[in-house]
Formats: sequence, C-alpha cells, structure tokens
Amino acid sequence: MQGLQDIIVVLRELWLTFRVTIPKILAAGIILLVGYVIGRLTDMLIGGFLKKFIGLDKWVKKKGLMEELYGISPSGVIAGLIKWYIYFLFIGIAAENMGSGILADSVRSFVQYSPKLLAGIFLIFIGLVVGALLKKQVMSSTVTGKGIVGSILKFGSVFVFTIVALSTMGIEVSLLVEITVIIVAAITISIGVALGIAVGLVLKDELRPYIKSALKEMLKGESERKNGEVENGLYPS
Repeated sequence: MQGLQDIIVVLRELWLTFRVTIPKILAAGIILLVGYVIGRLTDMLIGGFLKKFIGLDKWVKKKGLMEELYGISPSGVIAGLIKWYIYFLFIGIAAENMGSGILADSVRSFVQYSPKLLAGIFLIFIGLVVGALLKKQVMSSTVTGKGIVGSILKFGSVFVFTIVALSTMGIEVSLLVEITVIIVAAITISIGVALGIAVGLVLKDELRPYIKSALKEMLKGESERKNGEVENGLYPS
C-alpha cells in the first residue's frame, strides 16, 4: 500500500505541475503567434513603403549597385531586421510569462542581446553598400587597374564596418585591429619598395651620368683629403 500511495503522490504533483504549466505554455504560444503576425505585417508595410514610396531598390538598381550587393534588397534587409526585432521582443515577453528556469533565463538573455546582434548585421550591410559605392566610383574613373583598386576598396569598407559591428556586438576586436594594422603597414612598405625598384629600373639610364659624376666627385674629394693628411704628416711616408 505504501508503494501505491507514493505513486498517487507523484501523480498528484505531476497533475498540479501540469495544471500550472499548461496555461503558461498556451499563453506563451498566443504571445508568439501575435508577435509573428505583427512582425510579418510590419515587414510587409515597411518593405512596401521603402520599395514603392521611397524607391530604395530602384535607386540601387539605377546606380548599378545591385550586383555588387549580391542581389540583396536594401528594403528587404531593413524591413527584415525590424521584423526580427519584433520577433525577439515577443519571444522575450513569452519567456517572461513562462517564469524562471534555465530555458526561460537563456531566452531572456538572448533577447536582451538581440538588439546588438541586429545592429551588427545592419552595420555590415552598410559597409557593403559603402564599399559598392566606392567600387562604382573607381570603375567609372580612368584609374589604372581600377578593377583591383575597386575590389580592394570594397573589401576594405566591409572589413572596417565588420570590425565596428563586432565591437558593437560586444566581441573583442583589439587583436584583430592590431593584425590589420600590421598587414596594412606590410602592404604599404611592399608597395613602396616595389615602386622604388620600378622607378629605379625605369630611370637608371637617365640617372647613370649623374650617379657617375657624383661618384667621381666623392672619390676626388676623398683623394684630396688623404693627400692633405699625408702632407701634414698624419700618414708615414
């Protein structure tokens, strides 16, 4: 009989837990559903406003930047980030409704962090847009090797904005910044040396008479100095 009573006690506790938990789960489900609907409506409204009234995507296509953005719609990115912010907001409300617990606490922590994550994604996209604009400007110029220069500027813009985005997301980037500075310095020195060698090779014939004349003057001056020292008794005869 004692074993049967223990089973009854366990079942009663499970039933009480079930009675308390089920309403919270249902409420959380309703909150998530409402958040999903609001997020989708916001996505459609803002996306439509940016596309049709502002004409953001048309402007990007007119500037010829859509290919450089890998076909990513700026309106879709902005609307999507706002939509996910609303999703995360309602997920946090649902987690608060569920009360304490490892899962609920983890969800709340992630929701609190989500604005930094979304801001970081937005900054990276801004870096891509800025890089595309820079590359477009270079490609429309007459700079030698403009394709390479434009790609370097685009990559550099994305890289700089990515570092800022990682910092915004709370990720330590000091080591990455130091490595970047070293790489840039090494590239700059290499380019300088290469340019110096190239200029030297190009101008060697033009500079040869001047170099010979300078060497002769140096040797003549050194010879006169030694002769003067011998005459003054500084060197044994």
